[in-house]
Amino acid sequence: MKLFANILACLLVACILTACEHRPLEDPYNAHYVRVYIDEEIKNVTCGFYNDSLKRPEYYRPRVLRVVLADHITHRIVSERYLQTNGEDERGYYVDGYVVAGEGEYDMMIYNFGTERTKIRNENDYNNIKAYTSPISSAFYPYISSLQGEIDKKAIRYCPDHLFLTTCESVKIENKLHVDTLFNAQGDYFTAQSAVKSYYLQVKIKGFEHVTTAVSLLSGMAGTLSLSNRELDTSDAVNVFFDMDYTEVTRVRDASTKSAVLYATFNTFGKLPDENNIYTMSFEFTRSDGTMQVEKIDITSMFDDPVVIENQWILIEKEIEIEPGENQGGGLSPGVEVWGDEWADIQL
Repeated sequence: MKLFANILACLLVACILTACEHRPLEDPYNAHYVRVYIDEEIKNVTCGFYNDSLKRPEYYRPRVLRVVLADHITHRIVSERYLQTNGEDERGYYVDGYVVAGEGEYDMMIYNFGTERTKIRNENDYNNIKAYTSPISSAFYPYISSLQGEIDKKAIRYCPDHLFLTTCESVKIENKLHVDTLFNAQGDYFTAQSAVKSYYLQVKIKGFEHVTTAVSLLSGMAGTLSLSNRELDTSDAVNVFFDMDYTEVTRVRDASTKSAVLYATFNTFGKLPDENNIYTMSFEFTRSDGTMQVEKIDITSMFDDPVVIENQWILIEKEIEIEPGENQGGGLSPGVEVWGDEWADIQL
């Protein structure tokens, strides 16, 4: 009789545990498969380049993505995982893995992790996760000496790296007796697109043979981007800093006069929407004798140009003329590409 009572008690406990709907997070059925395709159609980087014969910007595929799940009501982050498996199929390149979460309704955010210049702050606050870039290194200060005030305000920043991002509200997870797959609102795998724009810029230059370096800054750009709603931080206006390459051209009417085109592809979170903003390109040239020449061009109206809107090409028609320094020579011609390496033993 005592043995029968013990068996009955064990069966009762087993029934209670089986009937309980709560499952610990480490339960394998709380793991959910996530696949994220990367939209690699990026204007002026992988497609839509203005001139294919010119030097193209480097592009690196994201290898690791961070997945964040936040409670749909409170927006408190309840789970995060890093997807690290890379694959490719007929739809393109993707990153996949698993996120662990119990039953509930969540808002999801996915973005690439580990970019060199795009930094993330407030990563544990879903509504306030923001991307930003750091002030440039002091090593560049000698090349932008005319902008000392902006340097002091830390308002000269690096261009951001491409940040691939996707968000999805109201992702519902139910208790299931198998590992399921999470989909977007359209019932498909997730797709992450870059939240950073790449603009191609070029300007004509005469007297480039007197120049040793050329750097540029574009004012009125946003230094911070909110990831949950993709809004620009209007309180963080910065100058984005980038150097420029050049290509030599020959004038049609005057073949004896040398000229060139300076060009660059720069990245930005976007221009600030204030209609009173003035967007200024600042070009600082170091001449071969060590002196500086600064040129500023107002390009505010160009952002309303259909070509700029559609293609993200900023083609400045004004030609900048570089005045020769006291000691002429040197300069950007010949270019770095014609220099060779020389190897020799160093005598100690």
